[in-house]
Amino acid sequence: MLRSVKYGLHGAVLAGLVALPVVWNSVDKTVDLVVDGRAQSIHTTADRVGEVLADAGLQVAAHDLLAPAATSPISDGSRIVLRRGRLLHLDVDGVRTGVWTTARTVAEALAQLGYSANDFVSVSRARRLPLGTTDIAIRTPRLITVVHDGKREQVTTTDATVGDVLADLGVTLGSRDRLSVPSASAIESGQTVTVQRVVRRLVSKVKRLSYHTVRRQDATMHVGTTEIIRHGRYGRERSRYALIYVDGRLARRTLLGTVTVAKPKAEIVAVGTRRRTTAQRTPTPRTRSARVRPPPAVSAPSPPAVPAPSPGSAKAIARALLADRGWGDSEYSCLVSMWDRESGWNVHAANPSGAYGIPQALPGSKMASAGPDWQNNATTQITWGLSYIGSRYGSPCGAWSYWQANGWY
Repeated sequence: MLRSVKYGLHGAVLAGLVALPVVWNSVDKTVDLVVDGRAQSIHTTADRVGEVLADAGLQVAAHDLLAPAATSPISDGSRIVLRRGRLLHLDVDGVRTGVWTTARTVAEALAQLGYSANDFVSVSRARRLPLGTTDIAIRTPRLITVVHDGKREQVTTTDATVGDVLADLGVTLGSRDRLSVPSASAIESGQTVTVQRVVRRLVSKVKRLSYHTVRRQDATMHVGTTEIIRHGRYGRERSRYALIYVDGRLARRTLLGTVTVAKPKAEIVAVGTRRRTTAQRTPTPRTRSARVRPPPAVSAPSPPAVPAPSPGSAKAIARALLADRGWGDSEYSCLVSMWDRESGWNVHAANPSGAYGIPQALPGSKMASAGPDWQNNATTQITWGLSYIGSRYGSPCGAWSYWQANGWY
């Protein structure tokens, strides 16, 4: 009886010794723990995933990914994966937003968020994301049009500002140039940016000042006769202007000041008041000489031997000769305006400087190339004058424009 009890107790002890390794193996486990892509083997006696993480000093936040769940039981050989969340502060084309991601690199995060490899990113795409906050600026390609220096360029850009785009294109702005939008403004898709070149120039223009005529009575001269005692002299006035050109076109002209360079000098003409007797011979009237230049002391051509045609007749001749050259009424009007002032259409108008005739050729003998009767013939003088104008100025209006600016042609 006692022997049977002894053997029974011995069997029970043996059974306990055999069962002990089986029980311990169910308590001590080896699991694979992968945290943010980094794997490690852990020996643990924990029963659940959350306990394993706690033993490893890891906490699971709301934006982390854990598989399997923290309450899931584990066994020997289990695999636990934890991907911790990172906060990204994104600035996408000027719009700011916060995004959580479990990606480990910038490239992986952008791919998850759907951004293209063509987008501009302010940080390296290969950069690993820390557990803290990362600021990333993203600019998507935008198509804009830049108008400058007579060109229109369409540009696809990821630049942040208009100034950056201009710098990429090599477009520099002068101190007076205009830009349709501020250079620091953000790029908007489809917008047009216009650069206007502004140039300021200072110019001077000299204007001729007319002189007046003083008529003095002279009792030693007969009625109907006149004589120039002192030739008049034109004055000059200089005006300074600031001219503003925008893209090569004059946009504004501002008068800065006017200075009289030379005052005009009055012309003095003696007018006869002496009455003639019947026995006296009527002298040939003396008329005022026409000129536009300050006269040097030289003698005029010999007095004409034939009467001068009337100004009206001379103008009629000129109109016909202009028509032969294909010049119309506008050119005729310019010619009349100029020769009215040069000679009053008097074929015998003589200037002591040597200028003579209707066109005031200087010297008058130049007109001999048009005919030997150049001293008296209106047709000869006008023919020469039109040839001179055509060769030098192209047309009467061209000569008149020059005359207005300079007082001679």
